[in-house]
Amino acid sequence: MYQLKIFKPVHTMQIDIPAHIEKLLFLHDALVIPGFGGFTAMRTPASTDYVGGTVNPPAKTLSFSENLTIDDGLLTADIADAHGLSTEDASRTVEEFIEKMRNLLDQREIVTLPGVGRLYKNYVQKIQFLPDATNFNASSYGLPPLQFSPIARSREVEQAQASHSPTDAGSAVYTNAQAYIPNTPPPPMPEPTYAPERSGGSSSIGTVLGIFLLLAALSAGLWYWQHRKNAAETALKPDTEAVDTDRSAPEDKSVPETPTKEETVAPSNPDPNKAAQESLEAKEKAAREKVNIARNGRECILIIASLSDKSNAEKLRKLLTEENYQEFYEQKGKTHVVGIRFYYLKPAEIEAKKNALKALTGVNYIAVRKK
Repeated sequence: MYQLKIFKPVHTMQIDIPAHIEKLLFLHDALVIPGFGGFTAMRTPASTDYVGGTVNPPAKTLSFSENLTIDDGLLTADIADAHGLSTEDASRTVEEFIEKMRNLLDQREIVTLPGVGRLYKNYVQKIQFLPDATNFNASSYGLPPLQFSPIARSREVEQAQASHSPTDAGSAVYTNAQAYIPNTPPPPMPEPTYAPERSGGSSSIGTVLGIFLLLAALSAGLWYWQHRKNAAETALKPDTEAVDTDRSAPEDKSVPETPTKEETVAPSNPDPNKAAQESLEAKEKAAREKVNIARNGRECILIIASLSDKSNAEKLRKLLTEENYQEFYEQKGKTHVVGIRFYYLKPAEIEAKKNALKALTGVNYIAVRKK
């Protein structure tokens, strides 16, 4: 960080240009450094910080703009008047000051103007200005922030000492003065209402009644749940009971007569007993499947791999057996299909089995064959 303070023109006189800039900013609301930029002062009124408990005086805050480059003559004239120089020498001194500032800014340095602020270039090569805390308002310069605190007021009301009897003329006057105060009638009071007291016995009866109703509701809920459960189990077994009824029916019938030759030859008249038996077996099989599905779930086969090498297929089957899986094996020509067989109730169980087999065998794709 570089601090520009003193510059030397051709003669030996030392000129503090930043001091001239600071002085002119107290006297003017705008100051242009020719060919470099300009400072603008904005007046701000007094402000109150309720959190910090301070009142800040009126001030002038500075801002810098590179667009203000037209010389207003203030800086050159002030240097010429203060040091007895000609306008050309004062202008040459300002140009040397500006050239040195630009060289430092191009080298990514920070230029400090004492009492004014700091200048630097950002990443897009634009000059940025950070003002100091100087108050350039001449009427309020040097005034520190005023500290304040809220006034604590007592809310207690002093009561008159009515118990003291008047013993002097002053107290007599005070008593006479009080005699002239008009007495306003008090507001009418509401008539009292009668609220009968509740006995402890009624409250205890209400508590017991509430507990009884709660137990009755719980009992009704349990009974309804058990009834729904029994109804669901009964709904799963209608076909089985129908099969048992149909099975006992043919036992009461007499042995059917042997069909004649004509009946045997005629394809249009099939044996009704045989058709009934086949229908009965089909119903029984369907009922067993429904009961089995309701108890154990549906059967699912997961195909892990289709291998052409039988030894690899045997190794995979041995691995599945060691991991307590019910292995599935099927040979189609020279292809050996290896997988597992299991029963499931929810589709999520299939995904769990597939993830477990992927972790065990390292196979990324496992085919699902449902039955």
